[in-house]
Amino acid sequence: MRNVVLFLSAVLLGTAHAFVSPSVGAFGVKHRSSAMSPLQAVIVVESDAAFDEAMASVKGDELVIVDYSTTWCGPCKVISPIFDELSDKYTDAVFVKVIGDATPEAARLMKREGVRSVPVFHYFKKGEKLEIVNGANAEVIEAMITKYL
Repeated sequence: MRNVVLFLSAVLLGTAHAFVSPSVGAFGVKHRSSAMSPLQAVIVVESDAAFDEAMASVKGDELVIVDYSTTWCGPCKVISPIFDELSDKYTDAVFVKVIGDATPEAARLMKREGVRSVPVFHYFKKGEKLEIVNGANAEVIEAMITKYL
């Protein structure tokens, strides 16, 4: 929880560049530290251009899971660390997070993608949307990952 608060504080204060890896281009990568598991990146995008770039960078038929959330949403806060854990567990998938109230561009992206409630998880392969899971149900979120991997 502390890492999430620090990350969001940095974004709100305009210092998000501290979390951006120069190797990923225009979208940020959030890393978690864990002594027990390898680091897996969750790509944090804040605009439609960054989202499109992240999607274009996916190789082959990799599964992409996009977590659409907001900073004020209680269930979003609960599912966020679980989403991070799933990114460690399923390293063959690409995990993307869009925080809709982080920037006006992120809000436009959520509207473009048809997001009407949060949290919601969209599953993509080869640019095609396969599934949508509404709500913070970790079991269903993981079941869809295993279904499409």
